[in-house]
Amino acid sequence: MEVDPGGGKKTMIVKKMVAFTKREEKRVKLEAELYEKLKNNEFVIAMIAHIVEENVTHYFLFDRYSMNFSEYLEKMKEEKKIVNELKHLQFFCGIVSAIEELNDYGYAHLDIKPANILKTGDTIKLIDFGSATKMPLEIQTSADHRKYREDAEELCSMMYRAPELFSCEIGSTLTTAVDVWSLGICLYEFFYLENPFQKVYEQGGSIALATQSPQMIKFDQGGTVSRKINNLIKSVLAVNPISRPSAGDLRKTVENMIQSWEEDDTSDAPNIEGKGDVPAHEITDEEFDRAMREQITNRELL
Repeated sequence: MEVDPGGGKKTMIVKKMVAFTKREEKRVKLEAELYEKLKNNEFVIAMIAHIVEENVTHYFLFDRYSMNFSEYLEKMKEEKKIVNELKHLQFFCGIVSAIEELNDYGYAHLDIKPANILKTGDTIKLIDFGSATKMPLEIQTSADHRKYREDAEELCSMMYRAPELFSCEIGSTLTTAVDVWSLGICLYEFFYLENPFQKVYEQGGSIALATQSPQMIKFDQGGTVSRKINNLIKSVLAVNPISRPSAGDLRKTVENMIQSWEEDDTSDAPNIEGKGDVPAHEITDEEFDRAMREQITNRELL
């Protein structure tokens, strides 16, 4: 819609939220606070304005983007386009850096998915902090178990939900590692153009059970997705949250992969997505191993 935030009319996104309860009001205020905290992150959409009417109705104003990343991936799939691995890895790195900063503030986004990433050209922005939750959360009682499971069902899209959010076992602790799992699912989609659990969902299977067996996820062997990308996905989709890298470690790993890629001869690598059977660029074993060693630097071995 067209609004006038000052300086003339401009096409913008307007997000309207009505907060009738204290819980809803708290969530809306937290979302506004997080946009303010993250305003200097180039991969988080900038909040142009936050308008409140009668202490109940909240309007968030943002710049408009061409499409969300889910639409972009679906379009690629429909048009049978080949993924430019370097470009998609760069897109992914941007979103990871946004989540890293959010996690550093002690919050999990809880609803990371391609539909919550906006895209125009090569510019991407993470949106929607309405599900953000302070971490860690200790599950000590059966009441905690019920509450956090219900919260997860409400706040976190099922196809991107971490295994521990399905179970919320008493005696366990939820951490920002839930976001890293969601990032892993997104990473798979960035290269395979579909959710790894899509067929399970379509066949009426249990997503909760499927997340406990990520080794059953189908990976392309010798096809258009390089082995190094597959290994990266597998390293992130660890059932045990302790085994997942932090967002910061993941960013460093991906940055090292990108740097190695760019230092290589990229003259044969396409700059845009193209059609046809174009082989995926392969990162060498040494490049990936170096990136993974960087990931575990300064991490405690358990």
